[in-house]
Amino acid sequence: MPDVGSRLSCRALLAGVVLALFAGGPAAALSILLNDGATGGNVQARLVGLGHAVTVAPPATWTAAFDYSVFDVVAFEFSVPAGSANPADIGHLVAAVDAGEVGVVFFRGYGAAATAAALGVSASASDSAMWFQNPALLTVHDNSHAITAGMSLGTQDLGFEYIARIDQPGVDTDVLASGPQGAALVVHQTRRVVVAPFFGHPTDFAGETQMSVDLTERALQWAASSPVDLGESGALGLFGLGLVGVGVAMRRRLS
Repeated sequence: MPDVGSRLSCRALLAGVVLALFAGGPAAALSILLNDGATGGNVQARLVGLGHAVTVAPPATWTAAFDYSVFDVVAFEFSVPAGSANPADIGHLVAAVDAGEVGVVFFRGYGAAATAAALGVSASASDSAMWFQNPALLTVHDNSHAITAGMSLGTQDLGFEYIARIDQPGVDTDVLASGPQGAALVVHQTRRVVVAPFFGHPTDFAGETQMSVDLTERALQWAASSPVDLGESGALGLFGLGLVGVGVAMRRRLS
């Protein structure tokens, strides 16, 4: 556990970064572990395009000895066949998340439903429960969370065709936004785990809106931030991207 001095230093760091946000501070560049999925590199390209470093590796190598602490986020993209994106040791990833070593973002997550269930973001371990929906009309239900802060409630067109759908969100989750057929943006209440709308389907991205890009970045930054001393919604949520850079620095400071 960090000592009192470390905690005070982290709070001072938090205050300094929040002040910097008023000057439009940039998003933190994250280190992201991504499974070798089946979107033709679309998710990887998006993450790299946002300025992040991406390591692609087969989940079969994510054993009980795997070190997640060198990454900020583990990202799961669409993968076939069903079950192919689950880590070799799912419990080890859950333990790393609970220890604050890493956060998780599911970009749809088909192929990793058992992992989503173990992390509590889905009530079903069936990959068919992590499906897709169209068109990409996203209805924001809750804009008090850091990921959706400042966004208008109601329906927004994300400008492309297919978004994620999670049919059975876990009992300890909040559905921040839905698509035409079901939940599309789901966050865990106590773990840094989120299912994001974007999942890299190759159809019709020419008209993608800035809101869509922002949601992906916010989901990543929120997942990367430390739960220590950071409220889920609270005042920080009002800054929109107020978690950008804060959690990464804090988690590394506390490690």
